[in-house]
Parts: sequence; C-alpha cells; structure tokens
Amino acid sequence: MEGFGFSCPVEVRYGDVDAMNHVNNAVVVTYLEHARLRLWKERFGFAGSARDIPIIVARVAVDYRSPIGLEHPVEVGVGVSAIGRSSFTFRYRIEAAGRLAAEAESVQVCFDYAAGQPVPVDAELRRSLEALRL
Repeated sequence: MEGFGFSCPVEVRYGDVDAMNHVNNAVVVTYLEHARLRLWKERFGFAGSARDIPIIVARVAVDYRSPIGLEHPVEVGVGVSAIGRSSFTFRYRIEAAGRLAAEAESVQVCFDYAAGQPVPVDAELRRSLEALRL
C-alpha cells in the first residue's frame, strides 16, 4: 500500500458482518490487531507466544470512512508516526475494494511482563520501527 512500510490482506469472515450488512466497527479493531501481529512475525522475527511480543496496547482510535462488506477484499497498511522513550505510535489505513474504509492509530508501550512496568524501546526495535516511519 503506497505510503506505508508494511501492508497485509485481511479476509472478511461471515461473522464479521453485522445486521447492517457491513463489518462491525469493533471488528475493524481486530483487523488492526491482525496487521500488528503479521508485522511482528514478518518484520520483527516474532515466532513465539503472545507474551514474547514485549508491548501492551495503550490506546486505539479509529476514524471510519466507508463500510466494508463481506465481498470486499481488505488490505491494512501500517506505518510508524512517532517513537518515544518507551512507546511508539502506529498509523493504519484500511482499504476495502480499493477505497478508504478507515484510518486508525494505536499507541504501544514496551513492557516488561515480569516486572510489571514499562521499559525503554530498545535499540534493535527502534531501528525496525524507524524503517517503517511515515
């Protein structure tokens, strides 16, 4: 997807569609999660359990632009808009059948599960994130 350092397809499932015959708004957030997981696998070398991804999601915001139907091919673009000391921000573009369906943003915080606290973005992750900078 033009302008985004990573993108992936998402299959619309029958259960994603609500009574209004379009993908439910809450499901769109799941599409963002799907794209984040694919990014961690394909770009950051993730191959373990969910606990091996050293982040927690602190914020998600979605601007819905047009409906997504069951028959629409969907693609999610992901890029990095900000990197802080212990957090970073992903920006997303969701296209359905080639048109803008939603724009979104999520803030992730690097987290040490054992200590139960945020930790700084390490140098390796920072380099990987910089490569996705919008």
